[in-house]
This record gives sequence, structure tokens and C-alpha cells, in this order.
Amino acid sequence: MSKVTVKYQITIPAKIRNELRIIPGSEVDIAKEGDKYILIVNPIKEIKKKWCGRFKNKTTTKDYMDEIRGKVN
Repeated sequence: MSKVTVKYQITIPAKIRNELRIIPGSEVDIAKEGDKYILIVNPIKEIKKKWCGRFKNKTTTKDYMDEIRGKVN
């Protein structure tokens, strides 16, 4: 069990860090699902997966970003 520090930080136990491949600098998010909170590792990857292909003209997210930002080589 983890304790909350005075700075409202918690330590993720080593077994869980290893299983989820969390290293210093990893991005994580916390989301509420029903009455529970879950830890999401690499939330950017999850966001991309959620929104990929969600455009009415069947454009991918990458195509859309290239269109509004200009294509990056």
C-alpha cells in the first residue's frame, strides 16, 4: 500500500512499475471509470488510438494534422 506525501505524491510499487514498464519520465494519467480510478500509462498513445479515423471524410488523424500544420517530412 502506498502513502500520500505532504506534496500529494504517491509511490507506485516496484512490481507494478516493472509490469507496466514505467520509468522516470513516463507519462501517466488517472481517469475515473465508474466508482474506481485507473492509471493510464502513455496517455498520448491512448488518445491517438481513441481518435484515429474519427473524421467524417474518412481522413486519418495523421492526414488531418498534416493538413492543418503542413506536412512534416
